[in-house]
Amino acid sequence: MNKSKYIIVIALLLLTVIASFTIPVARYVGTGFISKLDLPESMNNWHGKDISSSLNLDFDKDWNKFISEALIYEYINKAGNRLNFIILDAGNFHNPKVCFTASGFEIEALPDTELNIAGRSIKAKTLFTTKENQSNLSLYWIIIDKKISQNWVEQKIKQLYFSLFNRKRVGLMVRVDIPTERDNMKQALVIATQFMNDLGSQFNNEQASYIFGNE
Repeated sequence: MNKSKYIIVIALLLLTVIASFTIPVARYVGTGFISKLDLPESMNNWHGKDISSSLNLDFDKDWNKFISEALIYEYINKAGNRLNFIILDAGNFHNPKVCFTASGFEIEALPDTELNIAGRSIKAKTLFTTKENQSNLSLYWIIIDKKISQNWVEQKIKQLYFSLFNRKRVGLMVRVDIPTERDNMKQALVIATQFMNDLGSQFNNEQASYIFGNE
């Protein structure tokens, strides 16, 4: 990054910080994208159910006002493997590493996972998290108006741009959590990949573009 671009990035990030402390927290109003999704309760080897109520999100709290909608489905396959599919529509995204740490998890960042879903290629951020007797493999990505943000700086610049010009956008965090032990991470990754391939085929092209990016 050359010097002029570096200065612009720093300036934009400073504006974001200043705005976050000087502007009262307003309730983020999304586009209603998630409410239009019809996640399948049954597909191939998977059976699922909506467990969104288990999140217990109070959208009137300041720390949740950036979230418009949240959806979480628990799926189980015929072999008994369980996972959670989570999708958030939000005006601002916290780094999942921060959220996991705040919840008492220890985090190990793993190399990105290459996924090919619905004809799209995705680099999913990958984490192994542990807490007491819990351990999970988590894959996630953040996508804003059909374009996946590759890093935190890119994400914040996009969000600032849309906020400054009061433009509506579909901003989603998509995540898959699968319980696994460290020794079984490779198998868990195979299961998560198979699940995402199965799920990707359930959406029409427009929905797939917002969740997985443009082809």
